This record gives sequence, C-alpha cells and structure tokens, in this order.
Amino acid sequence: MEKRWKDFKEIMKDNRENILKMFDLFENNAIHVATRSNDPKLLKEMIALVPEEERWQAMFQKNGEGNTVLHEAVLCKRMEMVKAVFAVEDGLQEESSVDEKRSLLEVKNSRGETPFFVAAMHGKLEMLKLMAIHFAMHEMGDFRQHLRRFDEYSALHASVIGQHFDVAYWLLRMDKELAKLKDKQNLTCLQLLAKMPEAFRSNFQLGPVKSLLYMDEENVELFKQSKDLESGKMEKRNLRKPVLSDINYKFWKSMAKEFEGVGRMWKEKKKHKLVEGLVNILVQYDLSWQISCNESKMTRLIRMPYHPFNVPKRRRLSAKKMEERRSKDDEDPVFDRIPLLIAAKTGIEEIVEKFFEVHPEAISHVNNDGQNILHVGIRYRQNKILKLIERKGVVESLVHQITKKGRTILHEIARMDYYKAARLAGVAFQLQDELRWYDKVRSMIPEHYIMHCDVDGHTAEDMLENEHDDMLKEAQKWLKETAQSCSTVAILVATVVFAAAYTVPGGTENGTPVLLHSGVFLFFTIMDVVALATSLASVVVFLSILTSPCELWDFHKSLPRKLNLGFALLFLSLMTTMLAFSATMLLTIRLEWKNWTSTLIYSAAFFPVTIFAMIQFPVIMMTRSIVDKLWKQLKRVLPIRLINCLTRGI
Repeated sequence: MEKRWKDFKEIMKDNRENILKMFDLFENNAIHVATRSNDPKLLKEMIALVPEEERWQAMFQKNGEGNTVLHEAVLCKRMEMVKAVFAVEDGLQEESSVDEKRSLLEVKNSRGETPFFVAAMHGKLEMLKLMAIHFAMHEMGDFRQHLRRFDEYSALHASVIGQHFDVAYWLLRMDKELAKLKDKQNLTCLQLLAKMPEAFRSNFQLGPVKSLLYMDEENVELFKQSKDLESGKMEKRNLRKPVLSDINYKFWKSMAKEFEGVGRMWKEKKKHKLVEGLVNILVQYDLSWQISCNESKMTRLIRMPYHPFNVPKRRRLSAKKMEERRSKDDEDPVFDRIPLLIAAKTGIEEIVEKFFEVHPEAISHVNNDGQNILHVGIRYRQNKILKLIERKGVVESLVHQITKKGRTILHEIARMDYYKAARLAGVAFQLQDELRWYDKVRSMIPEHYIMHCDVDGHTAEDMLENEHDDMLKEAQKWLKETAQSCSTVAILVATVVFAAAYTVPGGTENGTPVLLHSGVFLFFTIMDVVALATSLASVVVFLSILTSPCELWDFHKSLPRKLNLGFALLFLSLMTTMLAFSATMLLTIRLEWKNWTSTLIYSAAFFPVTIFAMIQFPVIMMTRSIVDKLWKQLKRVLPIRLINCLTRGI
C-alpha cells in the first residue's frame, strides 16, 4: 500500500511458499498485487519466484473476481506490463513440460469478461490493439469472438456506456456485426448514444471565445485504421491521431499541451467527432424504424367540442372524463425504443440528420402511440429538431398525424408533462417562451385542427390554459414583485438626481453656477437630466405592469416588452447617474493631470461605471435586441427610400 515494492519483493523472497496464497480480501495473490506497481521487471521477478512446475498454473490462477494476471495487467497505465505477461506466457509455452496450449487472452473472469472486454470497458485502446495483434500473430483464430460476455453484453456496449468512443469506433471498424447486438435491456449501441445528448456537438454550449477555439469549420479526419481481419490474421499498421489539418494539427496539439483550456476544447472536439463517426456506422445497421404503426391514409375527421361556447362547462366535463379514463387504465407512458425518436426527444441533431441522409423514408415512422418525429420533437421542446425538419421540407407531411389519444402537435406543445424549464431570467419569460412555442406550432397546423378535441374532450387551447395555470400564477407573482422592486429603485434614483440638480457642483453666485462655462459641467447637466427623465419613465412603465390584469396571453408580447423596456430605462438611469457622479468628482477635486494622484482619483471616479457596465452586460444585450426588433418593425411601415437613406446615414 505504501508502494515500497523493493521491500515487498524481498519479503516475498523469504516467503516463497505464500506467493500463490490469498493476499487480501479480494483473494489476490502476490503476483496480482505486483501488477499495481506498473513495473514490468518486478512482475517478471515475482513470477520467477514461483517454482517452475507451478508457474503455468500460477499464470492462470484467478482472484475473487475471476481475474488472471493478464486481466489485472490490462488495468495498468503502462503497456509494458501486458508485454511482460505475454513474454512470460510465450516462454512457458515453448517448454515441453506444458501440455495445455491455451492462452490467457481466452480466459474469462466470473462475469464472463476476457482481457479484450476489460480493456474495451476501461478505454484501453492501445492495449486492446496490442492484444489483438498478439492474438493474430499466434494464429489463435478470430479475436472478435472474445468481445462478448455470457449475457451477450458486448464490449461495444461497455465502451459506449463508459464514453470511450475511440475504443468503440475501433471495435466497430473491426466488427460491424457488433452494431446489431443488444444488451440485457434489449438496447442497441445506437439507442444508448441517443440517450447521451451531452456527448454531441449540438448539445455542447460554447461562448464566443470557445467557439473560435473549437474551429467547427475544420474537417477532422478521425482515424486511419489498420486493415480488417482477413483469414484470422491482422497486419499491424501505424495509427495516426485525429488531425484538424496537416498544419493545424501540430499547432493545436502543442497549444493543448501548454494551455489547459485549449486542451479541454481539443478533448471535447475529439469526442464529438468520434461520436459522429460512430453514428455514421450505426445508423446504417439500424432498421428499427421500418416497424411503423401508420394507419390507413383515409382523411381523418376532427372531433369538435360538445359545448364550443360554454367554455367553463366544457372544461369541467373534460376534466371529469379524463379522471374516469385514468381510473380505468393507469395510462402507462409508451417508451420509445427507436433511436430516431429517442434522438428527437433528447435533441441530438446529428443522429436525426444522419437518419434522414441514410434512411429518408424513416421520416414517416409512427410509434405505438401514433406519434411521429414531429410530435416527439415538439413535445420535448427541441427547437433544433423542428428546424431540421423544416429544412428538410417535410413538415407538411407530418402535421396531419393525430395520435391514438386524438392529439395533434398543438396538443403536444400545450401539455407540460415533459416540460423542462429554459434558462431564462424568470418565470414570466419562461411562460412567454411557452406561448411563443404554441403560437409557432399553431401557424404550422391546418386551420380546422385548432378546434379538434382529444379523447378527453380538450381542445389545444383548453389544454394550454389548464396545464399552464400554475406557471401563470407563479409568473404573475414574480412579475408583480419584480416591477414593485424596480419601481422602488427607480423612484430612489429620481429623488437623488432631482436633488443633485439644485445642488450643482461648485456652488452658485446670485443663482448662476460658478462652473457654468466648463465642459464637464455641461456633461454633468446632460447626464443629470437624462437620469431624471429615464428614471421617471421607468417608474411609469413599472406602474403600468402593476396595474395590468396579467392574463395568460398578456405574457406573450405585452408584459415582457414592458418589463424589458423598464429594465432598459432603469439601467440607463443608473448609468447616467454614475456618470453624473463621476463628472461631479472631476469638477470638485481639481488636480494636475501629470500628477499620479490625480490619475488615481479620476480612475477611481469612473471605476463604479465600469463595474456596473460589466455586471449589467446581459441587460445591455437585451436592450440591443429590443432596438433591433423595433427597427425591423419600422422597416415594415416606413417607405423603402427613407429606409435606404437612414441606412446610408448610419
């Protein structure tokens, strides 16, 4: 445990009769323990301490987990440990005293795992290649038969679950049949990947600086693999690492070694490209989409509500009907096992796009619940998947599908069973996002589908209001509290700048400011007036929010716009107040510019403005987006010639 391996060797020399006895609670012997040293010389010396007639059996002796010395050596950091085991094994096989010509590579532990499987499960790609070459050189047959456990759990599954995608890619190149295997949960490797959105580029969030480092426009060559096995033999070939290009590869590799941030980005990009390579192969072997539950192509008549004008009564009857149906059957959810729909649910754009490329007809797949890929993507609010379907131009062929429970895609977006809150500023903006989704989907479906009822008698509008009732209450409470807090701050700012207008810096003489002709005094006056005007304007905006009824569709455009405008005005008032304060400092404390103390004081005066600008940067970006939206709306109203003149002027 203290890694005093020299002392360990000396003790075992004096106790040779105990080398093959149980050493710890895992039933390891001294040879198993010696593999932890990562010292091939020590391992050979420990094996040499065993009597010659017992060495062959000692190599095959298993610990409590059924691991031989080769299983343990595979877990080491140095490949020389595996080479040392092979060297000892080859030497023993050449001796005439050995009758049994079996290999350690074929031995399975108590879980049915060969050393090949263990290496794949722990991401030991180089050791896996070494063992495959050794296996082929000794003409032991096809090593691919040793990549499965007793329960048919394959090494490819193990490497994918462990996110060792370089190993998975190599295994798949060696044996394409692994793509068709299923684990004990009846899942293929493509289904496993479809449940790992964090492993794909489309779900990897990057800032502007990291996006430049990522260099997504570069083409990455993944691997130049060795030749496939032919007649049980494999030719060894030098393998190259993934390259961004002949020039960029060496440059960014050296940068990755020097800078930790670049190194992480390099690692992430390599993972993303390897996953894409895996998907390219796995999708070709996936035919699960062919089993579809498409009904006849007859025109489906929509189900109109029983009481179209008596909305409260209709909702009461619909709620009662829903409870009755749920009491009869528990309405167990249908779990999709189709990789295409799983990828649509998790938002993995790469898998869905590859399906469209390799199997274009998979777009028409319908699951047991009567849902197609558009239903699934909209239900889980996957905007990337919806945009991909729109780019492919197949929305029109999917929007008419109605599920077995009588729900259109508008019903799916109205439900909150699978809602995941977006990373927005507050509940009001989350509700706005939901209403935007609903409005977008409503523009996609046929007009008469809006009044269609599901099996419970709910129209999409009814379901939207019922499902979002709790969110509406939270949004109303959050909006009122936010508006009240911001209006208090705005009133405080207005009070301060109003008082500052009558106590001008430098004082007055007969009512005239002493520093009237100073440029800095003019700047102070302008900033003070702007601060007063914007603070009072923000108070008016926040008061209009407090007096608003805050109905559901008010959160679509009206209330968020008012809140954004109030935030922008409040930010502007605070900023101009800080600038007015800085101008006051310059007017009150007059020091020579060449003096270092004056420079320090002037810098300190502008320091609050700088800090405030950095903290409120998201608000500045929000204000910019508001201006962009207003400009787009003005362009629709103003004449084209006037717009061209304004654009040239800007």
